[in-house]
This record gives sequence, C-alpha cells and structure tokens, in this order.
Amino acid sequence: FAMSRLMRLSVGLLVFAATVLSIPHVLKKDSENLQRPQRSGNNVKGVLDSDQVTSFEEFKTKFAKTYSDDIDSKMRREIFEENLDYISKHNAAYMNGDETFWLRMNHLGDLTRAEYRKMLGFRPSGPRGPLSAGNCTHEALAPNATVDWRSAGAVTNVKDQGQCGSCWAFSATGAIEGAWALARGQLVGVSEEEIVQCDTGNGDYGCNGGNMYKAFQYVIDNGGAASEAMYPYLSGNGTTGRCAALFPAFQAPVATVSAFCMVKAGDEADLERAVNQQPVSVGIEADQKAFQFYGGGILPAKRCGVNLDHGVLLVGYGYERDSNASLSMKYWTVKNSWGPAWGDDGYIRLEKFPASVDHSTCGIALDASYPIV
Repeated sequence: FAMSRLMRLSVGLLVFAATVLSIPHVLKKDSENLQRPQRSGNNVKGVLDSDQVTSFEEFKTKFAKTYSDDIDSKMRREIFEENLDYISKHNAAYMNGDETFWLRMNHLGDLTRAEYRKMLGFRPSGPRGPLSAGNCTHEALAPNATVDWRSAGAVTNVKDQGQCGSCWAFSATGAIEGAWALARGQLVGVSEEEIVQCDTGNGDYGCNGGNMYKAFQYVIDNGGAASEAMYPYLSGNGTTGRCAALFPAFQAPVATVSAFCMVKAGDEADLERAVNQQPVSVGIEADQKAFQFYGGGILPAKRCGVNLDHGVLLVGYGYERDSNASLSMKYWTVKNSWGPAWGDDGYIRLEKFPASVDHSTCGIALDASYPIV
C-alpha cells in the first residue's frame, strides 16, 4: 500500500515537472474576437450538417457507448432520438434566423434527466454576510472592450468531471490556476481530486455538490493545493474516494490562496470589472436542453432561468456583430468541465447585459467569486 503511493507520487512529480508551463508576466487582456459562421448561406449549414450525429449507431460508435442489455439499449435509443429531434428542430429555427445559437449532439445524448442533473453539483452560497469584507481588489478597474484570459495564457485545457457532481471543484481550480498564473507567471494544473475528496468539513460534499468560495477557504486553511499531476482526478465515475492529502506525500502545494472575494450579487457591471482582473468562478443554471446540447453561437437570457445548479469558470467577454441578420450581441465566455467534445470546444458564450429580461443570463452574476493568491 505504502509502495503504491510512493510510486504514484514519483510518477506524479515527473509528470508535473514536465507539464508546468511558464507564461509572460505581462499579460494582454484584449483579444481579437473569434470569427463565427453567419446564419445565411451554405457555410453554417455545412458546418451543422457535417458535425451532427444522425443515427443511434453513429452515436454509439463516436462516443464509445456500450449498454448492459437490450432493455437498456432500447431505453437509451429512445432518449437519444428524442434529443436528436429537439436538436434538429432548434437548428432549423437557427437557420431561419429565430435563434442566436445552435445545438449539437454530444456524449450526453443518452442520459436520463436524473443522470444529467447528477453532473450539476453547484450549491448556492445563500446569504452572503461579511464573507469577504475588504478582500475585493477589482472594484476600481475600468473595463476593457473585450477580455479573453485564454489568449493571455491564464486558462488550462478543458477538463472533464465525468458523472461526478464536482463542477464546483473544477470551477474553483480554474480560478486558482488563473490567479496563480497572473500573480506568479506560471500556469499550473491544480488538483480537483484533492478538493473533491478532502474539502468535506464546511458544506461541500464531493460528488454530491459544493461551492467555489468554500473550496477557496479549504485551500487557505490547508496551506495550498496539490498539483493535478500529483493528485490526479479519479472521481469521474461518481464516487468520492478517501482523502489522500492526509498523507504527507500529498501535502506539497503547487499553488496557495490568501483570501477570496465575493462579487456583488446580481451586478453584471461588477462581474465585468472582476473578470477584467482575472478568471472568475460563477454559478449558473444549466438544467435546460439548450445548455446540455449547446454547440455554438450566443445563448440568450430568455433560454434559461436563475436556479443556480452548475459551477463554471468565466474567462472573458466580447461582442459579436452579425451584419446579415442585423444582430449585435455582447457575450460572456465561459469554460465548462464536460470535456472538449461538449459545446464550442468545451466553452459556451452567454448573452451579456440582456435587455429582454430582468436577470443575467442563466444567473451568471448571482453567485460569483474569485481567489486572491
């Protein structure tokens, strides 16, 4: 048992040494807007048609799906076909100019609603109180026109939480990774597994959900967080294991946190200032099929509510002009933790400053926080 842990540590240290990336200390915030295919013409239709899974057999092959028996396979086929019909109807509306985003079949296409909801593990903060009085450092910033922390080297690759409701841990580590990169000039992968397994004493519950600011507090109290390479993610099957950080070999931190800030609830302007400073952890509502099968474009506020259930990472914002459709929309750029096969290479764009509703899109401004290193 002891030898296996030592071997695991040795391998982890080698991988960690090979994967730590250095980035410039002076980081550029403004980035060129990504060019997206317009609705008119054959361009986007070709993209949609070529990228869509159109049969259950193709779906099983593409996503390596196997089922326990014929009964399970039949149930999964029915779920898939219902979802495929929903996607096809939505994309027809998009091509007609009635929607601002398109959908794509992905690896979640055969999940029951209960299985899908299990991935949504964010537990809202509740009453704020004096949680972070005096800690916020973004409030005097003048926002740039656009921000993209990916191009600045402050965002790691898209990760995959699997069937564990650990989205909150992935959001928290993403925010820590970004803060550490901007403060220390090194982009390092922080361990989600440590937070999932070990942050259990303050209202976080591993695969059964948690909150990002509580994860920040865990890292503060623990004196730092281990590297992803040293303490790799193993809870993707939905089972939270034993906290290995109790063993001395896992106690060498790769990043530390000194405090955290809770962004003003419901204030998109304050959220804009915060993400001008660094990537920000946010809670959103993600229980709608429009989110589950998002493929590209800008998801508008009218397509989701504010019942926060999913933790993600806000990495920037921008705006898009669609001259063919006389459309101009501002958007938030959000990193998810469902792998790069989901969404727009693992990301989603949500409408920013919506005028049609009285709330931020999917509640993105209601429960936001960031760590200070």
